[in-house]
Order: sequence, then C-alpha cells, then structure tokens
Amino acid sequence: MAFKNLDQFIKALDKAGELKRIREPVSPYLEITEITDRVCKKEGAALMFENVEGYNMPVLTNAFGSYRRMCMALGVRDFHEIGQDILHFLEMEAPQGLIKKLRMIPKLKRLSDMFPKQVKTAPCQEIILKGEDVDLGKFPILHYWPRDGGPFI
Repeated sequence: MAFKNLDQFIKALDKAGELKRIREPVSPYLEITEITDRVCKKEGAALMFENVEGYNMPVLTNAFGSYRRMCMALGVRDFHEIGQDILHFLEMEAPQGLIKKLRMIPKLKRLSDMFPKQVKTAPCQEIILKGEDVDLGKFPILHYWPRDGGPFI
C-alpha cells in the first residue's frame, strides 16, 4: 500500500512495530543525532522524538532506514517490483485494436499513480509564515557534531 502523506506512513510504521516513540525530553543539540546514530547502526526502528526541548513539534528520524521500511513507503514487497514496472513501461508498445487498448487501462492507471500529485491544500499548509514572520529557528533543526558551525538542514 502506498501512502498519501507522511502521517499515514507514520501510522503504518507504528502499527507494524517499526516505530519507537521517545517521550522523554531530548535535545536537538547532538542528543537526537547520537541516539539515531546508535539505532541506525543496529538496524533499528524509526524514531519519533515527541518531546524536543525548546520546540512544540516532534522529530522523526530513521523513517526510511531499512529495506522493509523503504518497501513500505513505496508500497511494494520488493524493490524489484519497481524495477520490473519501469522496465515494462519502457518496453511498452502502442496497442493495436480496441480490446488491446482497453486492456492497457489498468497498466496506464498504475503508471499515472507513480507520479506525485499536486494538491491545493494540505496539513503542512495550515500555518503559513510570510515576510518577517519566517524564522527557521522555530523548527527543531538538528545539530550533528560538536564542532559544526551550527544546525544544518
């Protein structure tokens, strides 16, 4: 199953046991990245830090950090499915006759589903900051290493 948005994917990760929620306070300065690094090296779960010090929004890390989670995100059981689909579409020839054209409809539908969709409204657009209200400091941008010049996006 492919997902329409990140929220659906997060819920699926949670249901599949692929998401660990960290409710204790954590710092975006080195702490979240250190925890994530350790979990990644053990091929662990995606992490949702729900109590980021100084911010009122969570941080999701390692969401696509395993083969299984990547397949979940793409809505396939195996990456080879995507490769086979692409190969099939590249080798596709124009069908001759009405019956063959009608048989192409499901395949063309699948192809059209692969492309991103533009929407006029989305949850990420509920709060819009413009002009002097724009402040990237409102987001929990992680600081990765002690000698970094600052947090980097």
